[in-house]
Amino acid sequence: MEPNIFFGIINIASALLIIGVSIPLVKHKIKMNHLYGIRIKKSFESEDSWYKINEYGAKQLIIWSIPMILVGFICFFVPIDDSNKDILSFVFGVFPITLCIAVAVIKIYVYAKKI
Repeated sequence: MEPNIFFGIINIASALLIIGVSIPLVKHKIKMNHLYGIRIKKSFESEDSWYKINEYGAKQLIIWSIPMILVGFICFFVPIDDSNKDILSFVFGVFPITLCIAVAVIKIYVYAKKI
């Protein structure tokens, strides 16, 4: 499999997985637990905090999954060869997923401090 196709599939699949696990959180379908959801100290203070933080966090994860999907589709059209393999592997393989999740997590923590 060509590296660009591989990175495209990884980015799109990761984004779709994140969206899939976020939807029940947005809809308040997940009760307070220690396995699934945005599990930070503030979210365990009350049920109200749990649902507010998880809804906001899930929305952020969904929003930040969209750039991952776009990068995934871009990957299909950017050839990766030996001359650019190292940099493009980072740009298309590691960076989008790490950046998007990191931004979402930071936004969740900032939101949690405000409530």
